[in-house]
Amino acid sequence: MKLDAEFIRLPLAFDVARLQQEISQFSEEDWQPHPGKHPGNLALPLISFEGKNNDDFHGRMQETPHLQKCEYIRQIFASFGEVFGRSRLMRLAGGCEVPLHVDANYHWFRSVRIHVPITTNEQVIFHCGNEQVHMQAGECWVFDSWQNHTVKNHSTETRVHLVLDTAGSSRFWDSLDSTLQYFRQHGDYPAPRQVAYQPGKPASIMVEKYNLTPVLSPGEVDGLVEDIVLDMQANNSADPEHVHLMVKQMRRFCKDWRMIFMVFGYEEAGIQQYLRLIKQNEAVLSGMPFDVALASNLQSAKTVFFARVFSAAVSPAVRADHARALS
Repeated sequence: MKLDAEFIRLPLAFDVARLQQEISQFSEEDWQPHPGKHPGNLALPLISFEGKNNDDFHGRMQETPHLQKCEYIRQIFASFGEVFGRSRLMRLAGGCEVPLHVDANYHWFRSVRIHVPITTNEQVIFHCGNEQVHMQAGECWVFDSWQNHTVKNHSTETRVHLVLDTAGSSRFWDSLDSTLQYFRQHGDYPAPRQVAYQPGKPASIMVEKYNLTPVLSPGEVDGLVEDIVLDMQANNSADPEHVHLMVKQMRRFCKDWRMIFMVFGYEEAGIQQYLRLIKQNEAVLSGMPFDVALASNLQSAKTVFFARVFSAAVSPAVRADHARALS
């Protein structure tokens, strides 16, 4: 999600001792490797697809048995009053790092990640764009995942963060805006509100049920594509002819997608036509002997288009079901 600053610290503070107590109940076997297999990067799912041990972004989300064992963490989720998608505990071993990357896929176009550090030290540094911070235990942060970012644990100790993914209501985004305005006016963040652990207090957590349609609507495809188009056009150092040709092809895809959707919508009969259109356009764009860097973060426009649009235009679940039906 693009933000107006690399980092924003929300005015919230959490009970570190209680958080550390709750995560201490998990054994080494409960932690699973990062899907990218980055050394020292492990995760423990709290909200996941069907509440199971997976890394899926889309589908019906549910609490995992791990989360149901954590009374205070459940209270933290509930305290935001937001709808949450895939959320986890994330562990980074001493001497390891999260490789430099940009979050470009469909999930991150609409979602932001809330970080609550649980175990950390001053040698754990989060880099985003041209800024860097040490997130102290018990604080609450969000960051601009559209910028290049990395985390480096220069210590010998393991770092653990609670991370919560949400699209956020208007109330949530108003809160972020007012917090950022306060920081820019005063040079510091407002005093945090303590979110205390309340033994026995029930917590109701809202989770995503509908985070990706079987087939993206023409309007959503147009919106996803136009954001990329405007970003390419804003790059004044790019070859204008290259920009023109890539924009033309991306908009051709939108027009043809709309035509198919008007006939088939979400019907099974149209899936092969949607997939064929994706494959054809992927071949055309891949065959262009040039690319355009986006102005906002210098990422490849082709790579972002493939990750954001092609990978989500027909949902992974529908693709898998269709492949099984044809096999």
